[in-house]
Amino acid sequence: MTYTAPWQRLCDCRCPLHYRQTRITYHESDCACAITCATQPMTLLAEQWRCALFLDQDGDLWYVTAMPGGNWDWPNAAELNTRYNLDDSSVRIERLLRQAAHELGNAIH
Repeated sequence: MTYTAPWQRLCDCRCPLHYRQTRITYHESDCACAITCATQPMTLLAEQWRCALFLDQDGDLWYVTAMPGGNWDWPNAAELNTRYNLDDSSVRIERLLRQAAHELGNAIH
């Protein structure tokens, strides 16, 4: 089984902006990608924060706010700067997501 990184996959969720294209930018105004789109990196749904957290292709932690109806606020998605974040929780979450991605990647090889 060959692993293909999310940013190398084609959108499969019928987003009007990305359908059948790759997606490497997560804050485009016309994006309507589902959180389960093939282009979406491994994602942690954080109900308590009403958002989803994920690592981009550079391994940086991003968030996108959940909106009513199962939609996501992609135009306002942003990287969480964990180097200057006063809240240790985002640093720990980033570390755990990196570790999970690493472990899952090793399981494929």
